[in-house]
Amino acid sequence: MIRALWHGLMAAILVAPLAPAAAAYPERPIRLIVPFVAGGSIDRVARLLAERIQARTGQPVIVDNRTGATGNIGTQAVVAAPPDGYTLLMQTSALAITPWLSRLPFDVERDLVPVTRIARTPYALVVRTSLPVDSFEAFVAYAAAHPGKLTCSSYGVGSPPHLALELIKQAASVDIVHVPYRSFSQVAPGFASGQLDCGIDTPTNVQPLVDTGTVRVLGVTSAEPFFLFPSARPMAGRYPGTEVEGFQLLFVAKGTPPDIVDRIHVEFARVLRDAEVEKQLRAMGFVPVGDDPRSAAAGFARDYARFGQVIKERGIRAE
Repeated sequence: MIRALWHGLMAAILVAPLAPAAAAYPERPIRLIVPFVAGGSIDRVARLLAERIQARTGQPVIVDNRTGATGNIGTQAVVAAPPDGYTLLMQTSALAITPWLSRLPFDVERDLVPVTRIARTPYALVVRTSLPVDSFEAFVAYAAAHPGKLTCSSYGVGSPPHLALELIKQAASVDIVHVPYRSFSQVAPGFASGQLDCGIDTPTNVQPLVDTGTVRVLGVTSAEPFFLFPSARPMAGRYPGTEVEGFQLLFVAKGTPPDIVDRIHVEFARVLRDAEVEKQLRAMGFVPVGDDPRSAAAGFARDYARFGQVIKERGIRAE
């Protein structure tokens, strides 16, 4: 019932006319809450866009890093803010996962409205160079021939890379041991020593190990090739339905007038089409998106339902 109402709101956003309130927006500073530490990739994207939005609108856009509780403190601050479009949230697709693993002080579908997906990136499957496989297909065959023997890292239980691994294991009927790490810096020694056979992580995290010859990239968790690793196999092309892409999404509090939501989307979409912004995002390993609120909501709802199903079926529990 809640989901049907939520989708109905998203449909209304697209057809809403530009009312006087939206025409005047913004009339005062905007606060962009980033529930992660300053200096990280999400923070850098937020500051890049904030600078451009400020230049376009003439109003200050203040990036506010509200860290803690794996992003929930910053998210709760947006949920509790007045629904007027002056408090925005920059979150990730992990927000479609955490409600299935933890009890949250808010309801993602009930309390937040997606405005646009800012940028996306698939994850990369890498193997230690001493593993005798040179393609994704060879890797699957090797895993099938050695059930329960291969170890594969991700950056945490229930993380998008972990779910990508579980989807591949399920689709290919292979048994691979998941080894969660808190940071990618802890993974490199495991590859060098041979304790780790494979890993799934962000392209920018694995790139230094690729450059040093510690690992090789065999696949990406998307249906299409990825520009950073153009020769890597799109794994969802081999196993449809296994794609897992990381998204950065913009949200506002539920109750924000649809015309204001639409105006915010328009401003961010224009910035994301800027050639220099796209260049900088690609340098960080992201592809700009800037889709409309209806599409963003549909994509988020789709991931929310699909990830929940994977977590239940695979018996994944929070650490």
